[in-house]
Amino acid sequence: MSAPVVEGVAGRHGGDQPVVVIGAGPAGLAAAEHLLDAGVQVVVVDGAPGVGGLSRSVELWGHRFDLGPHSFLSNSHPESVTRWLDLAGAAGGVERTEAVRAAVWRGRVVGFPPSPVDVLRTTGPARTASLVGARVAARVRPQAAPARTAHDALVARHGRAVVEELFVPYCRKYLGVHPRELSSAFADKLQGTRRGWRGPVELLTPREGTGAVWEELARRLRARGARILLGTTVTGLATEGERVTAVQVRDAVSEFAVPARAVVSSVPAPVLLRWLPGTRAPAGPALRSRDTYLVHLLLEGTGNGREVGQSSHYVTAYDEQVRTGRLTNTRAWRPATFRNEPRTVLCAEFWSSGDDDLSARSDHELAELAISELPAFGVDPRVRIVDTDVMRLPRSVPVLTAGVEQARAAVDAQLDRFTNLARVGRHGKHDWDGQEDSLLTGRSIGAHVLAV
Repeated sequence: MSAPVVEGVAGRHGGDQPVVVIGAGPAGLAAAEHLLDAGVQVVVVDGAPGVGGLSRSVELWGHRFDLGPHSFLSNSHPESVTRWLDLAGAAGGVERTEAVRAAVWRGRVVGFPPSPVDVLRTTGPARTASLVGARVAARVRPQAAPARTAHDALVARHGRAVVEELFVPYCRKYLGVHPRELSSAFADKLQGTRRGWRGPVELLTPREGTGAVWEELARRLRARGARILLGTTVTGLATEGERVTAVQVRDAVSEFAVPARAVVSSVPAPVLLRWLPGTRAPAGPALRSRDTYLVHLLLEGTGNGREVGQSSHYVTAYDEQVRTGRLTNTRAWRPATFRNEPRTVLCAEFWSSGDDDLSARSDHELAELAISELPAFGVDPRVRIVDTDVMRLPRSVPVLTAGVEQARAAVDAQLDRFTNLARVGRHGKHDWDGQEDSLLTGRSIGAHVLAV
C-alpha cells in the first residue's frame, strides 16, 4: 500500500504527526477543534461527501432539510448553547419556536404528553381509571428492588398499565425489542426526561438547516490548518505494540496511509475492532443498532399550500399497526424560513433492523407506505403529493439492550490497551449523545490522547 504525503501534514515522527479524527460529525469536529486549541495538527477523515454525520442537512426542492428532527434546546448545557449559537449565528441565524408534540394513540392524534381529556376520549372511563390508578400507585409505592431492565424502571415510575399502553409498543417499533430487553439505565431516555423536556421547551433551529452549524465549524477548522478529507473511507489501522501509528484510507483515486500521533474515533466499536489487529468484535447482539429510513414528502395543501392538517413539530405513532414511526413538519421547525413558501415538506421516519419487511421494500414502496399513512397523522387527505425522496441511514439508532454495560466494558478492555486511541460521540460510545453532548465530550477528549 502506498503512503503519499497528505497535504498540510508535516513530518512523520513524534509530535510532528497529526492526530487523526475518524468521523466528521459533531463529536469528531468538536474534538478536532479542541486539539487545534492545544496546538496539535489534525486530520479529519469521513467517508461521506459532507460534514455533520447524522446532523448534516440535504438539499431538496430548493431548500435544505435535516435528517429527521434534530432538536437543540435553549436550556441545554450553557457552554454547549453558547458555542452552538455562535456557530449557528455565523451560518445564517437561528429560529426559536416552542415545541409542539403530538402522538398517534389508539387511532387518534392527541397532544403529547396527552391531557386528561385526551386520555379519557381515547381510552374510555374504565381504562382511564386503570391508567391513573397505576400511575398513582407507582408514585406512592416504594420500589422494592433495583430495576434490572428498562421495563422494571418504567413500571416503578409509571405503573404497569401505562407502560403496556405506551412504552411497550414504542420500544417494539423504534428499537425492535420489548423494554424487558433494554438496560435499566435506558429508562430516562425512553421517557424523554433529558434536561428541558418538561413543561414548555424552546427549540433552536438553524435557518439553513442543522448541517450548516457543522459546516461552519468545519470552515473554521480548515482556516486554522486542519485537513478534512471527505469521501475518504477508512480501511484499517496500523499499530505498533500498544499504539496506533497510522490510519489506512481509500478515496476515489487511491489508497494511502495517514501517519497518526493519536486517533480519535466516532465510529461504532464493532467497526473499530475490525480495523485493529489482535481484537475481535463482541459476540451476540449487545451492541446492536437500528437503521432509519427517511421519506421526505413535498406537498401542496388544501388552500395556500400551508394547510396540511399536521402543524406539530412532530407526531410520534405509538400504534404498531401504523408502520411510520414519526412524522416531522419542517414548516413548524422553521416558520420564518418557509413563511412565503407555497409548499410544505413532511418527513416520515421508519425504523428497521435491516432484515425485516421494511428493509426489503424499494424506495418507491417506502414512499407509497408513508403516503398511505398520512391520514393517521392528521394530514388533510386533500393534499397533493408533488414529489418524494427516500434516504436510508444504516446503524443510526444505538439500542441499549440489557447487558450493554458489560458489552461496553468488554470492548473497553480491548481498546483501552491502545494508549493513544480515544472514542467519542453517539456511535463511538454506543449511547444516545445529542448535539449538545457531542460538543462537550468532543472538546474534552483531547486531554486523553495528548497525555500519552
